[in-house]
Amino acid sequence: MKELISPEEILLHILNMIILFLLLRQLLYKPVRKFMQERSARLKSSLEEAAEAHAKAEDLKKDYEQRIAAAEETARERALEITAAANASATAMTEGAQEESAALLRKARQAAEKEHTQALEGLQEEVAGLALGIAEQILGREVQQEDSQRLAAEFFAGMQESGEQP
Repeated sequence: MKELISPEEILLHILNMIILFLLLRQLLYKPVRKFMQERSARLKSSLEEAAEAHAKAEDLKKDYEQRIAAAEETARERALEITAAANASATAMTEGAQEESAALLRKARQAAEKEHTQALEGLQEEVAGLALGIAEQILGREVQQEDSQRLAAEFFAGMQESGEQP
């Protein structure tokens, strides 16, 4: 029987395998390894860039939050200032209106007092004239203007002393 596999063939196959291994290692393994290392470096670089970008974004976020907080505080302070100014203005307007109303009330009282005084004087003259007319009719003679004025003044003085209003 003939041997199916000879030792030379086995050596030849082993030699072919070694050569194939070396060729594959040279042609495939080194480029693939180099590609994987480059890819790993790119991935590491991308992750570092992403971490830096994330840190920068966090810093920007904190900065914006601080700016927003400062703007809100400024807005609150401005609102308080405006409210205080509005209250001061309202107080000033109220005081002005009260002063105006007090002045109008004083003027109205003075005018009423003046009208009252004028009315009293007019009534006194009218009463004096009526009294003079009655006295002339009763006495049947003309009463002197001086007598009439004196009597009217005494009459009204007596009324004022007793607290009566004519």
